[in-house]
Amino acid sequence: MSKWWEKAYPGGPMVKVDGFPRPLYPPDAAERGKKPSADGPDVIAYKRTVSRAGRWPWPATGSAGFDDTFSNGFSHGKSGNVGESGIAGVQRQQNVDATGWVGETTFNLFRSIRIPKGLPHAGEPAMDATAVKLIDEAWQLYKGKEPTPEPPADEETVRKLIVEFAEIGLANTSQWDYRQYRPVPLNVNPASPPDGDCSSSVIWAFDYANRKCGVNVPDPAKQGWSGYGNTDYYEDDWPKVSGSYKVGDLGHYNGHVTMCIKAGDWNTSDWWSFGSEPPSRRKLNYRSDFRFVCRPPLC
Repeated sequence: MSKWWEKAYPGGPMVKVDGFPRPLYPPDAAERGKKPSADGPDVIAYKRTVSRAGRWPWPATGSAGFDDTFSNGFSHGKSGNVGESGIAGVQRQQNVDATGWVGETTFNLFRSIRIPKGLPHAGEPAMDATAVKLIDEAWQLYKGKEPTPEPPADEETVRKLIVEFAEIGLANTSQWDYRQYRPVPLNVNPASPPDGDCSSSVIWAFDYANRKCGVNVPDPAKQGWSGYGNTDYYEDDWPKVSGSYKVGDLGHYNGHVTMCIKAGDWNTSDWWSFGSEPPSRRKLNYRSDFRFVCRPPLC
């Protein structure tokens, strides 16, 4: 008598799903010009399905133990054992090209095959209700295509976050107290910051953008985010600019620094200022000891 894996799976009507989420390719598909697929709930659905079909191990910890990574092992099989043969094992059993990839043919195969006699839940659809729910979730996420990665944050994103920091600080001026010390802490909440000075507020604003946007925003004090540096050391050691100012530019005075929070020229730009006075919105000419404006890099 033949074993269950020596003949095609029994079939039945395809289980109903919202749609085919997307093609899936493992990491080694890059060698054949395919982009490896991002992790997702559809991967968990297929692992459940292939496991119920006898071609992948059911986790010892239960179904919650399935991860969402489309690995080479799951795609092609991780050994010669039937129970570890993965997607390619199911494809071979159904006489489908055993690439280990998931296209619509394999997707519909998973929807139609029934669990053969000799395995738990014989006669049931291999793609169970939990897998269907995961497929539907993936359909809502992908709509048939691999997700497009979010583009890295650019200078404009950093500028928006610097303005966000300043606006929060300006809305909570009573929480700001002046004190000079080094090193200053990072990860500062502009609504309730520790004591600080004009230079530390610039460091904090850039650090806020650095944390929020997920790119490497340079330390405006050139101290590798150690909390050191101030107005007269390093914060003023950037290329000087004039005429047209951008958010993030630093206006230097004798022992004081402001930060541009609204782009413009000498008359129309706005500047964050914090010192012995609470945070305020100023113009460049609000002090008579103005020296120059410099422009630290934002990313």
